[in-house]
Amino acid sequence: MLDGWSVLAAWAATAGHLRLAMLVSNIIYRHPAVLAKHAITVDQLSGGRLDIGVGAGVYSTDRAMAGVPQWPAGERVDRLEEFVQAINLALRGQASFEGRYYRFDAARVVPGSIQRPRPPILIGAAGPRLLRLTARHADGWSAFGGIDVADEDAFLAALRRQTIAIDRYCDEIGRDRRSLRRLLLAFRPLRPWRSADALSMLSEQAHALAFDEIIVYKPADDDERRAFDAAVTDTLPALRSL
Repeated sequence: MLDGWSVLAAWAATAGHLRLAMLVSNIIYRHPAVLAKHAITVDQLSGGRLDIGVGAGVYSTDRAMAGVPQWPAGERVDRLEEFVQAINLALRGQASFEGRYYRFDAARVVPGSIQRPRPPILIGAAGPRLLRLTARHADGWSAFGGIDVADEDAFLAALRRQTIAIDRYCDEIGRDRRSLRRLLLAFRPLRPWRSADALSMLSEQAHALAFDEIIVYKPADDDERRAFDAAVTDTLPALRSL
């Protein structure tokens, strides 16, 4: 698979109206100060159209390829929280950071991002601790249901539970629920291109759960491509008219 940040740089120069994001950038592969440099570059190239998605990483293959140990689940969350704090400061121009897992010094962020004080930070979250972290530290929540969800009904049920939880966590810290941008990643087993009506049905379900955006994957085969073409022609204009 291609490197996502390199692809984003190419899209930044060619897709002149779309917002761009990694959903999500795995913290296993990059140091927060290095990721801040990537993000500022893409934000500059795109004219300020970048969202920064980050996640703790769950796949053992990622660790094997990066040559890092298998972190326990609790440590993954601790690392992600510290990572978000570190990249937030790096993007804002702070030269140094000293944490338990991450540190940097003499960092320079020139010319900085176009978006001020920094591009929005989105967190991919499904479990309770990550949802709480998202409510506390993120500008947006990238929801994906969870890894290895059995079917669409189970996905939507998990999404309802997660929505209730993240609303509660916002309330606990006095955050306006509406200030947290909510993106639904149509992760497996969702199939928005399984039929001409599937995207419309998914949109209704997402809207009922107060999601702002749906992120979809490209069609996987000819049948899905036909449903995609129908959605572009009919479904999307109807949704936009609402």
